[in-house]
Amino acid sequence: MKKVFGNKINIAVFVLPAFLLYAVFALVPIGYNVYLSFFQTDMMSPAKFVGLKNYINLFNDGTFTRALRNNIFMVMGSLIAHLPLALLFGNILFQKIKGSHFFQTVFFLPCVICGVAVGLTWSFVYNSEFGLLNKLLEIIGLGSLKQAWLANKNLALFCVIIVVMWQFVGYHMIIQIAAMKNIPGSLYEAAGLDGASKWKQFTAITFPLIKPILKVDAVLIITGSLKYYDLVAVMTGGGPNHATELMSTYMFYQGFRTLKYGYSSAIGVILLLLCICSVLLSNLVFRSEAVEY
Repeated sequence: MKKVFGNKINIAVFVLPAFLLYAVFALVPIGYNVYLSFFQTDMMSPAKFVGLKNYINLFNDGTFTRALRNNIFMVMGSLIAHLPLALLFGNILFQKIKGSHFFQTVFFLPCVICGVAVGLTWSFVYNSEFGLLNKLLEIIGLGSLKQAWLANKNLALFCVIIVVMWQFVGYHMIIQIAAMKNIPGSLYEAAGLDGASKWKQFTAITFPLIKPILKVDAVLIITGSLKYYDLVAVMTGGGPNHATELMSTYMFYQGFRTLKYGYSSAIGVILLLLCICSVLLSNLVFRSEAVEY
């Protein structure tokens, strides 16, 4: 087996089928999307080459710049909501407490539910007339706070971020618990014998040793936040008055509603560049040296 995998030709033979599939279903569409972004086309009439005009028009488009700001806000909100909460819940459930596996399952369940179903469910929760949230506020004597949550342009995006947090915080928690379980128990035993508190063990052992996984987790959160579509499409459709418009929803609108495929492709390229930049930034922020146990 070592001889087989020690030969570069053999490695190439094993890798080639997967690479061809990746190229056909990922690299070629990305390349075609970049190519299409330099044209003005509705995919039915001959395409007209316009160079960088689509990109110039994008940054003069008030709706796109609003969608870009909303996406950045969504990324920051998701990072603030997901990483600390997932780390907190993960560290609590990592301890040997009764019912730990049950609560891990309960927290993880929302992320396996279809995004459309989650969006519809929370639309009913936020409903101004019969929604659960307004009814709860009325029961606890805070009826004056009742309102049309998703129709308020100042609150709609916060409402969407809360739904995203509810759906995915368990997913990131499970990732971090898995990382914690890879840390040798002898390190905690030695720290306990030295009199280290649980907080000290977390700051000196757990957090430094799971930083590589936190980097991966941050990349997943950021890239996921940049391409959210289903929740926003179902809950608000980008409204009210583009208050929850994201680049993905605006890209869909321009491509499939107005048939401006070149313009839509340009939005896709900007989205791709933001994802690449986010990965590079995460690598910089969570930079850590390899640790050997």
